[in-house]
Amino acid sequence: MLSLKRWFSVVAGAVYISIVLGSVGAQGQVDAPVWTFAVSGDSRNCGDFVMPAIAAKVKAEKDSFYWHLGDFRHMSEEDQDLLAMRPAGSPLAFADYQNQAWDDFLKHQLAAFGSVESMPVFLGRGNHETIAPMTREGYIAKFAAQLDRPEIAAQRQTDGAAGAPLGPWYHWTQGSVDFITLDNSSRTEFSDAQLRWLRGVLDRDLLPNSGIRAIVAGMHEGLPHSRGAEHAMDDWDLGLRTGELVYTWFYDAQAAGKHVYILASHSHYFSPNVFDTPYWRQYSSQVVPGWIIGSAGARRNPLPNTAQAGARTHIYGFLQGAVSGDGSINFSLRELSEADLMQTRWPDAPIDAVHECFIHNAWDAPEQGTK
Repeated sequence: MLSLKRWFSVVAGAVYISIVLGSVGAQGQVDAPVWTFAVSGDSRNCGDFVMPAIAAKVKAEKDSFYWHLGDFRHMSEEDQDLLAMRPAGSPLAFADYQNQAWDDFLKHQLAAFGSVESMPVFLGRGNHETIAPMTREGYIAKFAAQLDRPEIAAQRQTDGAAGAPLGPWYHWTQGSVDFITLDNSSRTEFSDAQLRWLRGVLDRDLLPNSGIRAIVAGMHEGLPHSRGAEHAMDDWDLGLRTGELVYTWFYDAQAAGKHVYILASHSHYFSPNVFDTPYWRQYSSQVVPGWIIGSAGARRNPLPNTAQAGARTHIYGFLQGAVSGDGSINFSLRELSEADLMQTRWPDAPIDAVHECFIHNAWDAPEQGTK
């Protein structure tokens, strides 16, 4: 991107306030969290066994909501958890699998969180939600209850004409935090329409009296030039160009004094500090904090060579965000044990299938890890 160096040279001198993992007061003490939320993505393959355990932890820790960053079911092949819970000797035609896969997600994953009213669950769209015969229109229709949750509908009303129509990108505010769900599930994104909407959301957040102290963006594929660039928006030209632009917009919001955080999944591992890369470091010393958390059940990837210390694979779990009074957020990994999965398994989930998913649900070789 030709203009990036010039753009960063203008804003790199801005004052940054508590942008990394917490807010430190005058006495060196980290502000106590006011409330927490949970986020992860990629629950295909074994998510029917993993997501109930995530739901149990989220409810036990009294997180305010759970945010799923996409890839609910595999769609291009049958998920092993779904097959394991079928009655013995009952074959499943592939077309029948595709017809029931999203219903299975609702029945064996979202249902674990309880009713729409009891535990808010927010959904992002992943690339496996675009596999034929699945469509954008079908996605909106099937998950209308989640995409039009009261929080989202109220925000849409507040935004008025500038609000997003019912669909896979939206935002909502809780306290002083604006949570933005972006859709980069297909290679037609980021579209002009989504970019115009996002620019409007950020412009309103940056107004002096907005009340917004923090911005958290969640999406399926990571923005370009991250430590997960082997499997991210770097993979297609429009994604590379628009993803770079979106990163600079979030950087700009951070430079203006907002706490900004970028979350993605798509790669099936946990990775912190993903924008601490030579590419983004050449423009500024303060990158936007970012994480990859694709650990909700999908076949697990090997870590890339670029992953920093603290990255983990061959795990299941979620990221918990602890929001402080000033809007700063401390993120920590919540890892699940096999016992967690066993304690929350559905009655029709065979014990040996749950064990197999915990032990062996991984790619056999590194070159398989980007599928």
